[in-house]
Amino acid sequence: MIFLHPEFLWLWLLLPLPWFLPRRAKDRVQASLRSLALALVVVALARPVNLGDSAPTHDVVILDRSASVHVDSNRDSLMEAFAESREQRRRDGEVKVKSHLIVVGAGPDVSVDAAEFDERQFLRHGSDLGRALRLAQLAIPEGSSGRLTLISDGLGTSHDWGRAGQEISARGLRLNTLRRPGMVGDLRVVAAEFEEELRVGQSTRLNVDVIGAGQTAFLRVLLDGVLVAESVPFSASGRHTQVVEFEPALAGFFALDVEVVLADGEDSFETNNVLSRPVAVQDPRSILYLGQRVRGGAKTLGDLLGSSFKVDDADQGKLGTKATTDFSAYDLVVLDDRPATTLSDTQQRSLVSAVQNQGTGLLVSGGSASFGPGGYHRTALSEVLPVESVQKEEKKDPSTALAVIIDTSGSMAGQRIVLAKEVTRLAIRRLLPHDKVGIVEFYGAKRWAAPLQSAANAINIQRALNRLDAGGGTVILPAIEEAFYGMKNVQTRYKHVLILTDGGVETGAFEPLLRSMAKDGVTVSTVLVGPGRHSDFLVQLADWGKGRFYHASDRFNLPEVILKQPSTSHLPAYRPGRHAVKAKGGTGWWGDVDPRAVPDLSGYVETKLRPGARLLLETARESHPILATWRHGLGRVTAMTTEPSGPGTASWRDWSGYGPFLARVLERSAATDLGSHRFRLERRRDRVFLYAERREATAPAPKAWRCDAAGQLGEAFEFSQLTAGIWRAETVVDPQEPVFVMAAARRQAEGRGRNVLATIRIVDAPASDQTPELMVDPSRALDLEAIARLTGGFAAAADPSNVSDLVWSKGSAPLRVEPIWPWFLLLSLLVYLADIAWRRRANRPAAE
Repeated sequence: MIFLHPEFLWLWLLLPLPWFLPRRAKDRVQASLRSLALALVVVALARPVNLGDSAPTHDVVILDRSASVHVDSNRDSLMEAFAESREQRRRDGEVKVKSHLIVVGAGPDVSVDAAEFDERQFLRHGSDLGRALRLAQLAIPEGSSGRLTLISDGLGTSHDWGRAGQEISARGLRLNTLRRPGMVGDLRVVAAEFEEELRVGQSTRLNVDVIGAGQTAFLRVLLDGVLVAESVPFSASGRHTQVVEFEPALAGFFALDVEVVLADGEDSFETNNVLSRPVAVQDPRSILYLGQRVRGGAKTLGDLLGSSFKVDDADQGKLGTKATTDFSAYDLVVLDDRPATTLSDTQQRSLVSAVQNQGTGLLVSGGSASFGPGGYHRTALSEVLPVESVQKEEKKDPSTALAVIIDTSGSMAGQRIVLAKEVTRLAIRRLLPHDKVGIVEFYGAKRWAAPLQSAANAINIQRALNRLDAGGGTVILPAIEEAFYGMKNVQTRYKHVLILTDGGVETGAFEPLLRSMAKDGVTVSTVLVGPGRHSDFLVQLADWGKGRFYHASDRFNLPEVILKQPSTSHLPAYRPGRHAVKAKGGTGWWGDVDPRAVPDLSGYVETKLRPGARLLLETARESHPILATWRHGLGRVTAMTTEPSGPGTASWRDWSGYGPFLARVLERSAATDLGSHRFRLERRRDRVFLYAERREATAPAPKAWRCDAAGQLGEAFEFSQLTAGIWRAETVVDPQEPVFVMAAARRQAEGRGRNVLATIRIVDAPASDQTPELMVDPSRALDLEAIARLTGGFAAAADPSNVSDLVWSKGSAPLRVEPIWPWFLLLSLLVYLADIAWRRRANRPAAE
């Protein structure tokens, strides 16, 4: 009790007045009654009130009676313990305790013959613990106090209890959990997950989780009732994961049944031995094969890969250098030993764009017509390859035959003959030992001062040159003829005649002779020796002979005669022969393929690994890349530096693992996300939402249709754009029926003479977040101890002795104010009436 106006209590100081006033009471009883009445009035003026809770306390119990919970005998005593705790709460001052019971997994004929509850609610389908928790926390009004208790084994058929636990914790409520024993030892399938999407002809691994108590069993996998795989016998002790492999033969929607069968004996409870769900099998991956040098390469590749890939051989007449091709219409493009001259720059850039922006995979392979030897150096395509072309060059100095014709006439006397010899020495100095040189002099007559011989005979040539002396007339035509005849008998790459004179030569039929020499590959150059100006004729001679004109005016201006031009040639980058290989990639890339079993290679193209690329296979001796890969934009580019179906892999043809090896390489290189959009299906009970995320900047709006299990198209989804590049469509469905969707994967592409539309199959099981009651995976069970600890509750075994330890939540509702001052006024009035009655009784004898 509290006083709203305690200042009136000071009036209690007036309580002695009835004892001392002039008209004081005649006796002690009357004075006491008057003092009591005055005291009660003072208390009423102070306005006393009583504070109490405004809402009752709620006791909410969730009882899991689903089929997975072991039937125990203490359920009734457990409910009685809850009733006793509520009574104790009432006795402790909680006059209002409202009880709620939520029964999970109860059938229509189930009744709970335990203590009475004020309210009951039944969740009859499955064991949806998440929904039960949400209902339980709603049963306690906001701000009220109460107790939440979950009695379960934690094996719920739904797995959405996380949000319910967060809501309970956010409200400050405390959840208590009492664990009941569940199924133990029963053989059952609890999970079945594929490692990759199902695709025609592609081996897929199905991981099946089985719960058992040491039974020997095996698995059977059926698609639409047809047995496609069967495992070896295994011992199901506790939780066991068994892997089953099979290859779907057809594309479409199928009903998958995974059955666990006892090897010996019969299972006493067989309703949870088969896990069923719908699955979608995609079409085989599409490959565009661009080859040229290897005949029949597309057919050989298709035979090696089997039905998991559909190889489309590019029509050579159709795929010209000016044609444009929609490479994004394929999962993978294989460029096999095709030279760059057959792919225009526009086509190469289109292929690079398909890889970078649409996610198309690219495998570049081949021998002498690919990589560096194929002319791809510094092309648009070479920039996206994970390897760099290694093009080694060889410098060649071609052989040359030089015939020097020196004018030794009288006009050359003195400084001119010296200059002629110096120019000759400079020219001979440029020759190599494999070259030939000879000297012809003319002085009215002509003779070989040094016959044509190897330039290595430097001493003999220098001696002949030193013996030359000026004297005689100038007759040059016979000397040119002599040099021409001498050149006919030598075999060198270049043949050169060098004429050194002061320009004073006779007239004659020079033009026909020099043009004939040029036609036979003999070049004639002229040198004007000395300061003379008679150069027009020598220039004309050099022009007729396809050579050059030089002028040696003095010893400080000696010309450098060009006799030949050294050349370079590309060394072949293809390495034939036997080459051992070594694997570098991990199991994530190779899967079930053992790369250590790859035989020796018969030939490859030498390349260099680019920084950031992943090396998968290399030569054991030289460490040259054989297989390398990296991601470029949305797609993956893989380089295989040998021909998949050519002479480089001739040693691999007899290897039984070559087909799976090549299929794994192509599968890992192909597009991971099909098409211009990425689709995602989301189901919420009776509604399905289909989301489409654009993967191409220029992609049109997405297209998708509902269909039946046979793949027959039905109504189209109507997409609305949520944000840039993201669309959503929705439709109403039956919660108990699967949903089948066909989505457009790519734009229309011309293939095999007709327009085709690649599609993606999407399937969603009914109530995809639900698990059959007796097939709940223990690893996905609700952690009762953890959720109790999260909310500050109590966790223990479902025993009546633990009920008294359950935690109650304190409420935050406003207090209830109960005024009690009217009762004090009433009491003061009654005391006042008693005073009147006593006074009249006291006056009666006096009156008599």
